[in-house]
Amino acid sequence: MTNYMIIEKSYSYNGELKLGKELNISIRKKTISVYNLEIQKVFITHKVYKKYLKLLKLVNFYLASDDDTGTAYHEALNEIEKFRQLVKNKYRAYLLDKELREMSLELTKKVKNARKRLMFIEFKSPDYVNENNRSK
Repeated sequence: MTNYMIIEKSYSYNGELKLGKELNISIRKKTISVYNLEIQKVFITHKVYKKYLKLLKLVNFYLASDDDTGTAYHEALNEIEKFRQLVKNKYRAYLLDKELREMSLELTKKVKNARKRLMFIEFKSPDYVNENNRSK
């Protein structure tokens, strides 16, 4: 099985940013530059999907923990938000709406599950004080 290292570059001419993007694929110290957008979409979709699967494993690990303080659930929510911002800012142009919807639905389920568990922890422990709702 071959491992690919994908590096994205935007290049400029006279200090102005061009619209085209260059995608470098390194295979065993050999570099291939891809300029075709359709081919770039395939590689970047694969890269994002691998990150998505890794995120799901991490979030499932956090949600499976028996944490009474809720820090694992907060970490899961932070990781999900970080991935959403990465996809929104960097990879949205390369992904299809169908793929975005599928990832979003699964992540929304995980967010709801983590928030339910956080609410249960807040309700279960009366000594927990929410800093946002504290009276002055």
